[in-house]
Amino acid sequence: MTPKVDSAFIRRAVEASDLAALRAALYQASGDSELEALGPVAKLGPEERARLIARAAHLLETELPGYAMRVPSDVELRKLMDLVLGVPTRDEHFEVRKGMLGFEKFPFSFRPGGARPKVPEGFEVAIIGAGLAGIAMAVQLEKLGIPYVVYERRSELGGVWSVHKYPDIRVDTLSITYEYTFEDQYPWREYFARGEDVRGYLEFVARKYGVAPHIRYEHDLEHARFDEERSVWNLTLRRGDGSRLERTVPVVISAAGLFSTPKLPDIPGVESFRGTIVHPTQWTSEHDVRGKRVAVVGNGSTGVQLLGPVAEQAEHVTVFQRTPQWISPRANYGRVVEPEVRWLLENVPGYWNWARYTSAIGLFTWHEDFLVPDPEWERQGGHITKKSDDLREILIGYIRQQVGDRPDLIAKLVPDYAPMLRRPVVDNGWYAALTRDDVELVTDPIARLTPTGIETVDGKHRELDFVVFATGFDVIKYLWPADYQGQGGRSLRAFWGDDARAYLGMLVPHFPNLFMLYGPNSQPVSGGISLPSWYQIWAAYVAQCLVRMFEGGHVSMAVRESAFRTYNERLDAEAAAMAFGKDTGSAARNYYLNSSGRLQVNTPFETADLYAMQKAPDFGDFVLS
Repeated sequence: MTPKVDSAFIRRAVEASDLAALRAALYQASGDSELEALGPVAKLGPEERARLIARAAHLLETELPGYAMRVPSDVELRKLMDLVLGVPTRDEHFEVRKGMLGFEKFPFSFRPGGARPKVPEGFEVAIIGAGLAGIAMAVQLEKLGIPYVVYERRSELGGVWSVHKYPDIRVDTLSITYEYTFEDQYPWREYFARGEDVRGYLEFVARKYGVAPHIRYEHDLEHARFDEERSVWNLTLRRGDGSRLERTVPVVISAAGLFSTPKLPDIPGVESFRGTIVHPTQWTSEHDVRGKRVAVVGNGSTGVQLLGPVAEQAEHVTVFQRTPQWISPRANYGRVVEPEVRWLLENVPGYWNWARYTSAIGLFTWHEDFLVPDPEWERQGGHITKKSDDLREILIGYIRQQVGDRPDLIAKLVPDYAPMLRRPVVDNGWYAALTRDDVELVTDPIARLTPTGIETVDGKHRELDFVVFATGFDVIKYLWPADYQGQGGRSLRAFWGDDARAYLGMLVPHFPNLFMLYGPNSQPVSGGISLPSWYQIWAAYVAQCLVRMFEGGHVSMAVRESAFRTYNERLDAEAAAMAFGKDTGSAARNYYLNSSGRLQVNTPFETADLYAMQKAPDFGDFVLS
C-alpha cells in the first residue's frame, strides 16, 4: 500500500533516517548552505540536531520533486565525503570508497558496458557454487559475454544462506551493505536480513542479470584434474540422483565459501546419546525443541542467534560455553524497515548511496583503532590501543547492564582478550536469555556425552533430549569438498595441509586456470567495504585475467612460485605486526588462526592497500602459455 506522504510522514521519515546519510544526499541535491555549515552529524549537539531535522524535513517537503539522481564528479564527491567525515579523505582511500557508494552502476566491475572480448570457440568457465561470490562472478562474466556454467551442489542457490536454516538466522551487517553495488533498490524487509531474505535477493539478482539459466543444481564437484597437454580441467560431478557427470573446461573458478563444513567437537560418547544431535548446518523445519531439555554447545554467532528462539520453546536450555565472547548490541537489529525509511530509499536521490557509506564509517579506522598495537599505549600499561581498552570498558558495562542482577554470570561472561580479535558477535537477546530461570550457563568443560545427557569434568550430569553443537566450521578446508589435482598430479589438499596459502587469496602455483573467490587470507576485517563488494572486486580481477588470456592467445595462466612466495612473506610480516597472534586468549581458540597460530582467514592488509593489489592483475607475476 502506498503511504500518504504529508508533513507528518516526512517528519517521521527524517527522524527515523540515517541522518548523516540524509544530510549528505540533500546537500548533494540542493547545495543548501545551512546543511553545509553543520559539522559531522555524530558530533552535533541537541539544538544543532533539531535544526538539521527541521531543515531536512523542509527541503523534502518543498524541493524534493526538483531533485534528480546524478553521478557526482570526483571533486564534488571528495567534498561530500569530507563533509560527512569531518576530515579530509586520503587519496589512497578515495577510489575504493567511491566504489562502495555505488553512484556508478557497476563501480567494481571490469568493462561492464564496454567492448566484449573475442572468446575462443568452445570456451566455457565452470563456477563452483551459487552463493554471493558465485553469483557475483557469473554477473561479471555475463556482462563480458564469456560462456559459463554455475555448478551448485544444493537444490537452491544461496551458499551459506541455503546451508543454514536454523531459527532466527540473519546477517549481522546492515542489509543495505550486504548487497551488490549494482543493485540499489532491493526492498529488504528488515534492517538485518533473515537468511530466507538473502536467498530471495540472490534469486532476484540471478533472474534479473541473466544468471539463473546457467545454474545447474544438485551438481557436486568431487574431483578436478588438470590436463597439462590440453591445458584444461577434467571435472567429475555427482548429480542429485547419484549419477556422475564428466565435464572438461578450460577454467575453474571456485566460489565454495568457508562456512558450510561443520566442525564437530571430538567428545567421547557422542554415538551413545539417545536424543537428537544437530549442527546448525543440519537444522531443518522438522527439528522441534518444544518441551525438551536442550543443550546449546557454543556461543559464537550461531549459538548466540539460536539461544533466544530455542529458549522460548524448550522446557530448559543449558548453554555450554568454552570461551567468553564480546557480544554487543546493534541498532535496529531484528527490526522491520519502516515505510518512512523505505520511502526515503526509493525517493530521495543519493540516500541509498550515502546510507551505505555512513553505516561503514566506524570501520574506516578499524585497523589502527583495534588491530595494530600502539607501543606507547602498551608501555603505559594499556592493552593493544586506547580505543581498544575504551571499547572493552563499554562492552563490560553492557554486560553488567544486561545481567546486573546476576553477579554470578558476570565473571563467566567477560573475555580475557581484547575486543575485535575474534569475530564480533551481535546480541539478539543472548544475555537476557541467560537470566531466565529455565536457562543455565555452564563453563566447566564437557567430559563426555552419555545416553541421556552431558557430563562435565566436575562430575555433574545434566539430563538432555536435544543437543545443538554450535561449534563452528572447518574453515581450513578451502574449496571443500572437491579434490583438485594440478600440474604433475599435485594434490591441493596435500599442498596446503592445515596451512592454506594463496596469491592475493585467489591463485596457487602449479594449478593453472584455477581461481578462488574467498580463498586463504581473503577476508577483510576493516575499511568498511562489505563482502559482496569484495566479491565484485575479485570477480573483476579474474575477468581481467581471462581477457588477457583471450587477447594474448594463451590457453594457460598460473601464478609464479616466486610471486606466491613474495606475497605470502609480505602477508606474514604484516600479520606479525597485528594483535591477533599477540593475545593468548584469542590465539588458542580463534578460527582466524590456524593450529600454528598463523593468520589464515583474514587478510592483514588495510583496505586501500588490498584494493590497490587486487583491482588489476600484475601480469609479470604470471606464467602465460
